[in-house]
Amino acid sequence: MRPVYLDHNATTPLSPGVAAAMSPYLGGQYGNPLTAHRFGEGPRAAIDEARCSVRTLLGATDDSRVLFNSGATEGLNHALKGLALASLSDGRVGARRRIVIGGLEHYAVSAPAQWLADAFGFELVRVAPGRDGVIPADAFIDAVAADTTLVAALHWANNELGTLQPVEEIGRHCREIGVPFVCDAVQAIGKVDTQDACAFADVIALSAHKFYGPKGAGALVVRAGIDLVPLLHGASQESGQRGGTHNVAGIVGLGAAAIAAHAGRRQESPRVAALRDALADGIRGRIDRVHWNGGRAAVLPNTLNLSFEGCPSAALCAEMDRRGFAISAGAACDSGTAKPSKNVLAMGLSEGRALTSVRISLGHDTTAIDIQATQAAFAEAVSAVRADN
Repeated sequence: MRPVYLDHNATTPLSPGVAAAMSPYLGGQYGNPLTAHRFGEGPRAAIDEARCSVRTLLGATDDSRVLFNSGATEGLNHALKGLALASLSDGRVGARRRIVIGGLEHYAVSAPAQWLADAFGFELVRVAPGRDGVIPADAFIDAVAADTTLVAALHWANNELGTLQPVEEIGRHCREIGVPFVCDAVQAIGKVDTQDACAFADVIALSAHKFYGPKGAGALVVRAGIDLVPLLHGASQESGQRGGTHNVAGIVGLGAAAIAAHAGRRQESPRVAALRDALADGIRGRIDRVHWNGGRAAVLPNTLNLSFEGCPSAALCAEMDRRGFAISAGAACDSGTAKPSKNVLAMGLSEGRALTSVRISLGHDTTAIDIQATQAAFAEAVSAVRADN
């Protein structure tokens, strides 16, 4: 049997259609898009088309800026640092000094927010999730005040648990009171409806490799009227917001992946959700002492986070890998550590649950046969790991 890849939240394979769209810009269409001669015309037009594709995916207006970058880590750093540094007066923090983030944020949000607090004295407020893995909207809104809050940031979906967060309710409240709202939409693209994202989010970050595009390509969508200090100073690329020669092939790939994600979501999301539920039912029918972390909340259609009592996460992942099944012990950025899942702990669950949690994330290539084989593999792997512990 072929190896079964169930780690799509870490990264997705490059779609053949996306690879085909990129191909001309890895060869003959090599011109710099900012040059005035004919060699720049094709790349320049392709970048413009990719911007339109991203706007369509997120429901952005024509006056919104689509800033291409290396991915969401750069984009989220740019969003938080750009807003914060633009607010300084003579290097000092003003009255609006509070940064409010969710308690389950990716390091690309929590780390720059902490840096801003440490380096400049901004007040950082983290809103804790409930035991369902969801940040309570009322608690987040209570932490945001028009006269003291500089920026609020919340991810649309948790990369490890898959839990969907109340971004629309919080974003609309922030817009009503004039507080910029930054949304990490990395895990949401192609899985949930993002067409109205720009109606409630002022800055949105995404990475192409999370929705079958290339690694090293991302975008930050910025609503008109939101001022950011550039993160990378240089020449005039990206409206002066991000210096450096364009990654034309990567940008074209991002645009092609955005079109495919927009077109295919309605059919693909229900399909993988049914497979995920069948996998959860099959595992819990075969194996005792299994817990679905975040299962009480609305979750991404492709994501399943389970704790297997008596099975350390790393040992279970290794045992599954030996059988040809790729899963992960938490988020990819934490891979290889023996630490308990920070997200499971943040939910108020036990360290035992956090030390035995694994993430299974399905994708376009996942089939019903894969799900049946995965159920059997888990039963064997859990039995083997428990026997050794």
